[in-house]
This record gives sequence, C-alpha cells and structure tokens, in this order.
Amino acid sequence: MRSLIVAASLAGIALPGIVVAQTPPSSPRPMADGVLTRAEAVANADRRFDRLDTDRDGRISAAERQPQGDDGATPGRGGGRMLERADANRDGVITREEFRAAAMRMFDRQDTNKDGRIDAAERQQSRQQRMERRDRQQAD
Repeated sequence: MRSLIVAASLAGIALPGIVVAQTPPSSPRPMADGVLTRAEAVANADRRFDRLDTDRDGRISAAERQPQGDDGATPGRGGGRMLERADANRDGVITREEFRAAAMRMFDRQDTNKDGRIDAAERQQSRQQRMERRDRQQAD
C-alpha cells in the first residue's frame, strides 16, 4: 500500500512536468526575430482594421477615417493615402478584404526577393526608395 501511495505521489509530481515539456512554446511576438512574415502582415492589417472600424460594422467609413480626439490623430494611425488607395471600388468605405489587399500589396512591394518574409535589409531598401521618391516629388 505504501509503494502505491509513493508511486501515485511521484506520478502527480511528474505528470505536470511532462505536459509542460510537450506543450509547444507560444508563438513569438510578430517580428520578434526582426522578420515580418506574410501571416504576421495579415494579422497586423486585421488589428489595424479593427482599431479603425470604431462602429464594428466591418467597414471603415469616411467618418471613421476623420481625425479623432484633441490631438487630431486617427485611431491606429490609419495612413490617409493608404486608406484612399485601399478603397478599390471607390464606394467611400473600406472593407476588411480591401484593407487586407492593400496591406498585401505593400508587403509584396517590400518583399523584393519574394520569399514571403521582409527582413531588415528589405525594410531598409523600401525606406530608402520612399525617401528618394519623396525627394523627387519635392524637387518637382
């Protein structure tokens, strides 16, 4: 009887450790490794869409794109030009699908080697290209 109690006690101590050891580690934060994957970009776009869709109707209306609050900031820093381009059918509202499509076009533009990941070098290259475009526009 005593050996049964000892065995049961040891099992009670050991089993949680085995379960923890077999549990896969939680997924790291997006870009924790300095690389943005396509799946992370979609998740980021969904989070931004949710912040901007303040009435939770699944669409970002013109009113929701207007500055909010005393500081004039749009919730989630929507990026006015990006939002304008995201409205693919020009109906004045942006659906989640339109928003995702715009985010994926941006991702694809930055993913120059087309491996489904944007690393630090690709981010730097994209940043440099944006700065060059801005400088050309200001010169015109």
